Amino acid sequence: MDARWLHTYTRIRNNARNGLAVVPIERDACGGCFSKIPPQRQIDIKMHKKIIACEYCGRILVDDAIKEKAADK
Repeated sequence: MDARWLHTYTRIRNNARNGLAVVPIERDACGGCFSKIPPQRQIDIKMHKKIIACEYCGRILVDDAIKEKAADK
């Protein structure tokens, strides 16, 4: 993992009110700050080719498929 993303993760965890640094997209919005995510950005997140952070709160965004995989484990 890139050291920059690890630093970002720990910074967000420490500063976030609920302690969540990685949040899913729920109803076309960030699961942390509830800001609307543009459709093209949502497609990029679902492709899993790179790590994408919310433009407003900085939290790392994931799609529901990853959330469901984590629940299965």
